[in-house]
Amino acid sequence: MEMIRSDGEELTLSLTKAEFLTLMGSVNEALELVDDWEFQTRVGYERDFAIALRSTMSDLAHGL
Repeated sequence: MEMIRSDGEELTLSLTKAEFLTLMGSVNEALELVDDWEFQTRVGYERDFAIALRSTMSDLAHGL
């Protein structure tokens, strides 16, 4: 993994396919295993944000 650019709230990363799929799997596991009531505390973001991220990552994975 390599950081290409960091600009305020946005990052551009270069990932291998394995790194991307590992991150995608980690988001999915967090959604599956962490209860709603503690999700934001344990993960740092709202569940809805993680659901949207998983959806976007899944769309990107279809192009791999």
